[in-house]
Amino acid sequence: MAERNQTKTPSQRQPELQDNYQKLLTGVKEAVASADDFKRYLDFASKFPKRSLRNQMLIYTQKPDALLVAGLKTWNKFGRQVNKGSKAIKVFTPITNIEKEIDPKTDKEVEKNVIKGYKMVNVFDVNDTKGVPLPQHSLVPGSVKESEFAEKTFQATVDKLREELPIELDRNVAHDNKGFYSTLEHKIVINADPDKDISSQYATLIHEYAHSIFHSETGKYRDYADKTKELQAESVAYLTAKSFGMDTGDYSFAYIKEWARELNDKVLLAYQEDIQKESASIIGKIEDVITERNITFDVPSVLQTNTSSLQEGELPLTLLQHGDTFAIAKGRFIESSLNSLEGVKGLGVSFTQKETAESAFELIKGHIPLQHVEQVSESKGKVQIYKRTLYDPLQQVEKDMYFVGVASFTNVKAISSLTHDRAIVEAELDKLVSRGIGMGEHQKMEKDLAMRDRDGDGMTDLQEKRDGTNPINRDTDGDGIPDNIDTNSRKRGIEQPELDLSL
Repeated sequence: MAERNQTKTPSQRQPELQDNYQKLLTGVKEAVASADDFKRYLDFASKFPKRSLRNQMLIYTQKPDALLVAGLKTWNKFGRQVNKGSKAIKVFTPITNIEKEIDPKTDKEVEKNVIKGYKMVNVFDVNDTKGVPLPQHSLVPGSVKESEFAEKTFQATVDKLREELPIELDRNVAHDNKGFYSTLEHKIVINADPDKDISSQYATLIHEYAHSIFHSETGKYRDYADKTKELQAESVAYLTAKSFGMDTGDYSFAYIKEWARELNDKVLLAYQEDIQKESASIIGKIEDVITERNITFDVPSVLQTNTSSLQEGELPLTLLQHGDTFAIAKGRFIESSLNSLEGVKGLGVSFTQKETAESAFELIKGHIPLQHVEQVSESKGKVQIYKRTLYDPLQQVEKDMYFVGVASFTNVKAISSLTHDRAIVEAELDKLVSRGIGMGEHQKMEKDLAMRDRDGDGMTDLQEKRDGTNPINRDTDGDGIPDNIDTNSRKRGIEQPELDLSL
């Protein structure tokens, strides 16, 4: 087939990269031009605080109301389609290649992904797509009240950060002093007056912790002006708190415009990159605390869905959580059903243990990712026996489960129930094969693959499946030659990571 898009050489990409880099520098300068502008940017960045600052800023300058962005292939993977006529957002993405090197620890040859450069790719905001609903954030649902979040996680976060430096919760600090960081003693003191709002104490803790990172005796910015130090610490505190739904409220810097004018664009960019990096690090530590201590919140959230690859006549499945209760809902449901615990329980079977609920969800959902199963039969047809290893939370052991299924390019469609008795599944396979069941479904899958070219390289997904190339990467081996004219890529079969749901 003819090539659809000519791959650009590094020299051809450079003008576009340079142009967007200048837009990035301009965006940083404009974002910190005033306290209000900077607050608007931080509000935006708090939605995705762990993502690259460079891509955050590029998206912010192109679509400041973006909620969640991904490439066309990723949206399709999640069962969503980009609306016709939607405007793409340009972001940076690395160009990687796999190289071999000797591991100095083991003295063995290993493969390593090496960044060879960057290119611009198109992404689209979730508001410009339609299709399968996306699961909500399962760790900290967006509807959690900030007071509940702070009350349940503040002390646990203090304990976590105490692994790095002393933190005192002092009720005798002067009432108008929220807290401080002592560089001499390398410790944090928080005003723990019981009349102080817990959310305010939380923000103060993060603010002073940021000081301990940036401005300790060995910190990168220890000799900088006080207003720079305060801007950095408060920005980290605001970003971190906001990402968990806590609004510090009194955020304001009268000197921010004067401060920004004193610095050149590249220095400003370096400041913001460090702010973003440390915010992401602290957020990760708080999320670890929530996971390690199994902290839950009394609001509903969607943990998993099985809707993107349903066959005709099948009901979608949804795994839900409401506080310490878990439920599996079959079929569509209205959001108001999630407003109460009884409403959630009424949608299907409910559980009190997350592991039990997740195990049950895995057992009854019809489509399983290929990487989660192992084919254990060698029948001549397309219907095969597959094995899954699942954790049994009641007996606290892993068990091998078997089922009959038909594989597509990414999933295995289960056409029998899971059982630990392989003999039962083998008998079921013989029965299905003798009746010719499963062949039509596989043909339907191949027909669907033959009509798609998700990476736009001029080869259908079915051709790529048969040739061993990656159907979601138009240049499988990263050598700059599209798969449809590069015979070597089919021999190497290097799978490149897809642009994920990210900023």
